[in-house]
Formats: sequence, structure tokens, C-alpha cells
Amino acid sequence: MKTATIQQLPMQWTDILRWVTDGEEVQITDRDKTVARVLPPAPAAPDFLARAQAIWGEQPEGAALSALVEEGRGTR
Repeated sequence: MKTATIQQLPMQWTDILRWVTDGEEVQITDRDKTVARVLPPAPAAPDFLARAQAIWGEQPEGAALSALVEEGRGTR
């Protein structure tokens, strides 16, 4: 984790954003006290419905899409 002070923000904002873009968490401090954290965005959740529709089409013949997904997962 990287740290930047309030005083550094205006002058080094591009560097700080580059750190975040590279996956780093950056703590912003004021007089050695953390006042904020800048985090990279959380990864997007997979779109399972779109993936299933790409494989089996909008409405597969003979079974509901949820049943096909269940069948593909097998028993747990």
C-alpha cells in the first residue's frame, strides 16, 4: 500500500492515479493520520446469463435455461 499526504495531492495527482490504476491502494494522510483511501475499482461480476445465452441461445429447446445451467454444474 502506498501513502500520499494532503500536500502531495495537487502536485502528484497523476502519479497517485497511476498507482491506483496499477492496482495499489493509496492512503491519504494529514499530519500522519489517515483521512482517506483511494482504491482501484472492484472487478466486475461475471454476467452468467449473457454467457449462457451466448452458448444456448435466448430460449433453448426442451429445457429452461436455468435447468441447463444446473445440469452443466453437476452435483456438488
